[in-house]
Amino acid sequence: MTTGRRYIMIGAPTHNVRSPKLLEVHFAARGIAAKVDTRQVEPGDLDGFMTEARADPGIDGLLVTMPHKKAVIAHLESLSPVSLLVGSVNTIKRLGAGDFVGTQFDGAALVNALGAAQVPLGRAQVLLLGVGGAGLAITQAIAAHGCRRLAIADHDASLVEAALRIVDSPLVGRAGRGDDAYDLLINATPLGMKEGDASPFDSRQVARASAVADIVADPARTRLEAEAKAAGKIFVSGRDMVKGQIALMGDWLLSQDMGP
Repeated sequence: MTTGRRYIMIGAPTHNVRSPKLLEVHFAARGIAAKVDTRQVEPGDLDGFMTEARADPGIDGLLVTMPHKKAVIAHLESLSPVSLLVGSVNTIKRLGAGDFVGTQFDGAALVNALGAAQVPLGRAQVLLLGVGGAGLAITQAIAAHGCRRLAIADHDASLVEAALRIVDSPLVGRAGRGDDAYDLLINATPLGMKEGDASPFDSRQVARASAVADIVADPARTRLEAEAKAAGKIFVSGRDMVKGQIALMGDWLLSQDMGP
């Protein structure tokens, strides 16, 4: 078994992250001993942390969660094509003489999780709510994978405009008012993270869909999940999404190229 690989997951908060342990298990299954620590890094402390990390050759890479997925880019030497497109990263590795390079797996993770749940994404009409950091990555990944139609919406109209400009695909368009005929509903908003949060979709939309996905990983069961399962729908959770990116992360961290 090889030894010596070390990674740190940064974010604020970090008490509910699951990727570190799952990534350690993934590496162990491949005969690679690796430690993935967790560090609470507040926004005002990011610059100092990145200076510290760059100076420590024992740190092989970083996992990044909210609120640093965009801000950390200023500390990287280069980005993968996906991160260049969507303007965020969630995984960083050290290459060559010590350069930090980053990529983004949020979108690919959800596509993988939908595939594992046997959701026929290629034939689906999809409604995605929330096109911030993760939502934009999901928009890109679904457009690249292919679907029948992807309608996007956000309370911030400027984010929708930016997503349509960045992900320039004939499959992607704005969600129309009163349009409820979607096969797949995806929540990429924070709704569900706090106790008492309303469902991001109304009951009519859930009733007409075949599958529902929610990127919220905590709490373990959101109101949206309860409604979807009560209606007999396929449900893909934020925890499923986390699992969907572990192998991708692990392989990329060990490689010497920039993809995906």
